[in-house]
Amino acid sequence: RLVALAKKKSHDMAVNNYFSHVSPTLGTVYTMLDAAGISYSRAGENIARTGSISRAHPLFMNSAGHRANILHSGYTHIGVGIVKQGTSYHITQIFIKK
Repeated sequence: RLVALAKKKSHDMAVNNYFSHVSPTLGTVYTMLDAAGISYSRAGENIARTGSISRAHPLFMNSAGHRANILHSGYTHIGVGIVKQGTSYHITQIFIKK
C-alpha cells in the first residue's frame, strides 16, 4: 500500500505540475497516510524530480534531510513511487514506523 501511495504522490506532482511536500490535492504525507488508512507512529517523505533515475539516489544522499530519512533506523517500511512525464522522473519515497 505504501508503494501505491508513493506512486499516487509522484503522479499528482507530474499531472498537477508542482514539486512540493504539500500537495494541493492530497495534502501532506500524514494526510495521505491517514486517508489511505495506513497506521503509523512516525512518517517521512523524500521527493525528487530528475531527468535520470540513476541520479535520484545521489541527489537524496547528498541532501541532509533526505539522507536522514533513508538512514533512519526507526523506520520499518518504505514505499517508492516513480512516474515519468516527458523527460522528467517524479520520485517519491514514503517512510513509516508502524
